Amino acid sequence: MRVIFYLAGLHQSIFDTRASLYFIEAPSTINELFVAHSLSKKETSPRFTRWLKSTLIARTYYHNFVTHMLEAVYQREVYRLVDEQKPLNANILNQLMLKTIQEFWGEDVQVQEEAQYTWMRQPHYYMGLYPYTYSAGLSIATHASKLIEKDPTLVEAWKDILKSGGSVAPFELVKKIGIDLSTQDTLFATIEFITSLVNDIDALTPMK
Repeated sequence: MRVIFYLAGLHQSIFDTRASLYFIEAPSTINELFVAHSLSKKETSPRFTRWLKSTLIARTYYHNFVTHMLEAVYQREVYRLVDEQKPLNANILNQLMLKTIQEFWGEDVQVQEEAQYTWMRQPHYYMGLYPYTYSAGLSIATHASKLIEKDPTLVEAWKDILKSGGSVAPFELVKKIGIDLSTQDTLFATIEFITSLVNDIDALTPMK
């Protein structure tokens, strides 16, 4: 995250150092993917490879897609109450959080009562529609990382994106690296990558 602000700060006015929220999570995510790709080249043992891919699933994709999707659903219900001018307090928010989690997991997961307090853990999630930025940022980062993997010269295009900060709208910004967000290509590229991770983990898991 600091890299994007640093490079934009060197090349943009103070009013354009912060990128759009639609893009804001992409730089940190792509760094995780770069590190994972580098590590996979240095250590190729099945055990390490499985751990690396499992870590990407658990820490990068599960949290930022599944957890934040759940929180986005919760946030949507909170805003619905606000639009209806209904009263809000901690108890109401607790009950709504617990209900959201229970409906999300259904009968497959036993949800503890204390889960109702998890809405309190990240205040910036409720500054606007922040949870929705994760799916956008992760998808952009995943697609961009695969493009760079195929053509390393695109690193310079990615640096140019980071230098642009908030001076360019997100749809135009990512065109610098060949991503067209008006199509479903970025979404499909992300789904394909996550699917490949799951399949690789399954193949690397020894049968008992």
